[in-house]
Amino acid sequence: MTSLSQTEAEKVVASVTIPPRPTIVMSLMEERAKAEPDLRKIAKLISTDVGISAAIIKTINSPFYGLKNKITSIEQSVNLLGMNNVAALVTSLALRNSTKAAGLDRFWDEAARTALVAAYLAQQLGSISKEDAHLYGLFRDCGIPILMQRFPDYKDTLKLANAAGDRAFTEAEDERHGTNHAVVGGLLANNWQLPAHIRDAIRMHHDLSVFDSGLSNEVLNLIAIAHMAEHIESGTSRISSDAEWGKLGAASLTHLMLGQDELAEFTRDAQEMLREADI
Repeated sequence: MTSLSQTEAEKVVASVTIPPRPTIVMSLMEERAKAEPDLRKIAKLISTDVGISAAIIKTINSPFYGLKNKITSIEQSVNLLGMNNVAALVTSLALRNSTKAAGLDRFWDEAARTALVAAYLAQQLGSISKEDAHLYGLFRDCGIPILMQRFPDYKDTLKLANAAGDRAFTEAEDERHGTNHAVVGGLLANNWQLPAHIRDAIRMHHDLSVFDSGLSNEVLNLIAIAHMAEHIESGTSRISSDAEWGKLGAASLTHLMLGQDELAEFTRDAQEMLREADI
C-alpha cells in the first residue's frame, strides 16, 4: 500500500471516533482536583455503577494488596485504595464500557494482568509511582479496540503487525489504515485528560528508537516497565506471544539497569501474584 500523505493521514485519524470522557470519570476527576477530595462522595458516585463497584471490590481483595480480611464495602475500598488507584480503576473500566467492539474480553483481561504486573514492578523498582504504572498498563493499548470498531479488517492488521519481524509494530497499521493504535491511544489519553507523561508513553511505546529519543525518564520508565510487565504476563497466561520483547526487551532492561537474573526473580514473584489474583 502506498504511504498516505500527512493530509490524508489526518483525515483518517479524524474519521476515528474517540469515545468522549464519561460523566462518572468527569465527576471523579473534578473531585480529585480539589485540595481535599471527599472520599465518601466518591464512594457514593461509584456505588451508582454496579459493574465498577464489583471491579473495585475485586481489586481491593486481590493478593496485590495483601489484606487479611475480605472487604465488602465500597466506602472502605475507596479509603484503602486511595484517590489515585480509584481514579485509575474507574477510568479504565469506563474505557472498557465505552468501546463495544466484539470479542475483546481476552484483550481487556490481558491488559488488566499487565497493568497489575506493571504496578508491582514499579513498586519494587521505585522509579515511578505504582499508580501511574497501573494506569498506563490499562491504557497503553487502548487504541486497539477503537481501531477495531473503525476498521472491519483490523484483526488481520494485528496479525501482520505481530509478525512484523524487526519492523515497528505500528508500521503495518500505518500502511493499511493510515494511522495506528499508539497515535489513537494518545488522542484518547489527551481527550480524557490523562497526565501528559502517560499520554506520551502511550504514543511512543512501539518506537524502536524510543530509548534514544530524549524523552524524560518519567516517560521512558513507564514504557520499559510495561514492556517487562507484558513479557511476564504473556509468559504466564501463554495466551499470546510477546513479539515486542524481542525488539525492545533488551533496551528496556538496559534502561532500568536490570540483568537476566533480576528479570527471572521479578518474573517468578509476579507470576505467583497473578496466579493468586486469578485475573
